[in-house]
Amino acid sequence: MDRSIQILLEYPSLLPKNAELTEFYGYLNIHATDYEIHLLLENGKPSLKMNEKLSKFQNDIVRLTNTCTDPLHFLNSLTEIISSKTACSIKKNLSDSYRHILTEYTEFREFYINLNSCMISEDLSAITLTTLDEYGRTHELSIKVNCDTGNNTFNITRHYLPDKDDFAVPSASLSVLYEAFLKAIEELQPYLNLMDQFDSNCWILDPETPKPKDCYRRIAFDNNISMVITINPWKCNGIPSLQFLGSERLVSNLRSKVSNNLENWDFKADTFGEVLKLLEMSSFPCKPQMDQREEVLYNTGECCICFSLRLNEKLPEVICSNPSCEQFFHIECLYQWLVSIAAKTKQTFNELHGDCPNCEKVNVSLVENLQNV
Repeated sequence: MDRSIQILLEYPSLLPKNAELTEFYGYLNIHATDYEIHLLLENGKPSLKMNEKLSKFQNDIVRLTNTCTDPLHFLNSLTEIISSKTACSIKKNLSDSYRHILTEYTEFREFYINLNSCMISEDLSAITLTTLDEYGRTHELSIKVNCDTGNNTFNITRHYLPDKDDFAVPSASLSVLYEAFLKAIEELQPYLNLMDQFDSNCWILDPETPKPKDCYRRIAFDNNISMVITINPWKCNGIPSLQFLGSERLVSNLRSKVSNNLENWDFKADTFGEVLKLLEMSSFPCKPQMDQREEVLYNTGECCICFSLRLNEKLPEVICSNPSCEQFFHIECLYQWLVSIAAKTKQTFNELHGDCPNCEKVNVSLVENLQNV
């Protein structure tokens, strides 16, 4: 069969412009887009007149013109090229995804009637909800809704629980995601109760407004001594990490008590009580009751370098051991200070040693950790 006749049969939108069937004009419809085609055949060899839409494929058309001698093969190849290069830019039909999201959300709201609150944004891109645990604590969850990600439609973007490897995995089911959230809350109840004990019975310096993900507390013993206790939220009955902050002459006795009593730790007993036993205390000191002016006068411990109490939401953690000085420093501030006086600073492995920025009479050291500084 003549190739010109085959073009008419396979591309009915291309109409001949002469009786010799050497010129065709019409359209190729690819991915719901019409491409104007003006095809010329000279001695059976195809060529195209370029237009604005086809100019994006000019290099490919020139290559086909130079290599293809068969007009039908030319048109087939051109169709494949345009189709492959425009497929990624064609928007998916998201109606099925929207239907799935709305169905999931509606069934979710109807099934979990004990939700404290649950809202979806107008563009269906985000869901925020809150729920209460068995002790009345509020837990917030923010979920991003992805319309075109296949099986992972719902993805947790924000929560205030401690992180866990198998928690907050994206899912196509809103219920599956929420059940994982509830399971984590249930597992964390002993930890949350323990942190509530510390918050209710101690003088907490840091964090100012604790969240469930804050696994540490800086507890003040008096104006000069504090302790940072860090709890493993998933194994809160274990021995916590204790770091004492204050001059060495004041905290050495506390370190000795902990060292002597550590072997008596009871893993089945109440962790709060076991910490008190380590310290040989019956209770933690409570925060003194005072008015705002007294609190400003009493709240010493500002960094002697930046003259502020908090830097990046952290309190000073390094204290000069000179009894006549005992000034406080943020780790970041002291690091920058020691680096700035490199001529007087000594480095031993990952520790920096230099004179105290305030008294210049004793040597202060800092473990160099660039990730935290």
